[in-house]
Amino acid sequence: MTRLPLLLITIAGLAACSPEPRSSEYFVAHPDEAKRVVADCTAGSHRGQECVNATAGVAAAESAERMKLYKKNF
Repeated sequence: MTRLPLLLITIAGLAACSPEPRSSEYFVAHPDEAKRVVADCTAGSHRGQECVNATAGVAAAESAERMKLYKKNF
């Protein structure tokens, strides 16, 4: 029974050390990585705020590309 508290403290410590999620601006600048993260999120192997940020980054990058094509036609 004495190992259980130590295990819980270790798990809590590791969870506190996880890196902050990358921002949506980061994913706009790195569209290939954003698409990979979104695919991982869809598959269920990745989750959390980074999934939200990657999805927003992909949407923003696609929107910027559409706007660029739109402006090119004028």
